[in-house]
Amino acid sequence: MRAKYGWLSAGLVLIVGGIFVWQSPALRAQITARVAGTATATAPAEGQAGGRANARPQPVFAAPVERGPQPIEITAIGSVQAAEVVGVKARLDGIILNVHISDGQEVKEGDLLFTLDGRTIEAQLRQAEANLQRDMAVSANAKRTLERQQTLMASNIASQQAFDTARTASSTADQSIKASQAQIEVLRVNLGYTKITAPISGRAGEIKLTKGNLVKANDTASLVTIRKLRPINVLFSVPQKHFSEMRDAMATGKVGVIAQTPDQPDSRSVGQVSFYDNTIDQTTGTFQAKAIFPNEDNSLWPGMFAPITVRLGVQQDALSISSAAVQTGQQGQYVYVVIPAEGGGEAKQVELRPVTVARTVGSRSILAKGLNAGESVVTDGQLRLTNGTRVDVRDPAAAAPQPRGNRSGGAPPPATRS
Repeated sequence: MRAKYGWLSAGLVLIVGGIFVWQSPALRAQITARVAGTATATAPAEGQAGGRANARPQPVFAAPVERGPQPIEITAIGSVQAAEVVGVKARLDGIILNVHISDGQEVKEGDLLFTLDGRTIEAQLRQAEANLQRDMAVSANAKRTLERQQTLMASNIASQQAFDTARTASSTADQSIKASQAQIEVLRVNLGYTKITAPISGRAGEIKLTKGNLVKANDTASLVTIRKLRPINVLFSVPQKHFSEMRDAMATGKVGVIAQTPDQPDSRSVGQVSFYDNTIDQTTGTFQAKAIFPNEDNSLWPGMFAPITVRLGVQQDALSISSAAVQTGQQGQYVYVVIPAEGGGEAKQVELRPVTVARTVGSRSILAKGLNAGESVVTDGQLRLTNGTRVDVRDPAAAAPQPRGNRSGGAPPPATRS
C-alpha cells in the first residue's frame, strides 16, 4: 500500500515540475532546440544533402590551375667522385730515402713525391757502360780482322772459311754493342724509378709509408693516393621514364645540372651532364648518368652525397597547381576542386577529384591529367572537407596570420602557405 502511494507521489511531482518548466520561455527554447537538433541528426539519408547545404561553410584558401611554361627537371641524390684517382706505387724494390710531400698537400703533375735508394742501380749502370766500351773495342778489332781476311782472300792467300769466321766475329761484336746499349737504357729507366713523381695534378691523401721503409715493386698497398678535384664528377641514377627526355636533350645540346652542397644550403655548383650509361638496370629500373663540375672552390668533395637538379628542357603548355593542394589517400592523389554549390547562387562547395602528378618543380606540381586550366583548387584546410562540403573561399591577402593546422568548424581561417 505504501509503495502504491509512493509511485503516485512521484508522478505528481513530475507533472508539476513539467508544467513549471514549460511555462519558462528560456527552458522551453532550449528543449525545442535540442529536439530539433536530434531530428536533424537522425534525418534520413536523402535529407543529408539539404542539411549539409544549410551547414556553416568551412573557411579555406584556394588557388587556380595555371597553364604555362614549366621546366622539365629531374631531381636526384648524386655521389661525388674524383675525376681521376691514382694510387702511387713503387716500380722497384728499395728503401725510401726521402718523402717530399705532406699529408693532404696539393700537387702538380711531375712533382717529386718520394726518393728511393738507387745506389745498386747506379753501380749496375756503371758496369753496363764499361761493358759497352769493351764491346766497342772488340767490335773494332773484329772489323780490322775482317778487312785483313778480305784482302788475303782476294790474293788467294786466306781461305774462305777464315774469311767467314772473321765476318761472323765482326757481326757478333756489333750485336754485343746493341745488347750493352739496351742494358744501359734499362738501368737508366730503373734509376728514374727511384724518383717517384706525381702522375696527375690533385690532392694527396695520407702518406702510408715514410722515410726508411722498404718498398716492394707493385705492392698491393699504395704509398699515397692522389685525387683530382678540379674538375670533379657527380654520378647519379635516373628513373627509366626519363630516358627518352635525357637522350633527346643530350642529342640537341648541353644539359645543365645544379648541385647543392649538403652542409651549405645556399651554395650551388653549376655543371653539365657528360655521360649516360648504355644500359638500364633491370633490378632498379634506373640508368646511370654522370655530370662534370669545374669545382673551383672545392665545394664538392669525393665521397659526398649531393642533391642535384637536371634541367632537360621546358614544357610550354604545362598544367600546374600549388603542391599544397595535392592530397594522398588510399586510392592515390587527389585535390578538392571549388565548384558552384547545389541550388545556384554564389555559394561554393568542393568536389573531390583524382589527379595524376607528372613531376614537382619547386612548390608547383605539374599535372598529367585530372584538372583543366582556370579551375580553382583548395590549398589549405583540406582535412575539414569531404566531397560536397560547402566552403567559404578566403582571400589570403586579407587573412591575419594564424598557426597552421586543421581547425574545427567555426575556427578562424587557415594561414597562407609560404
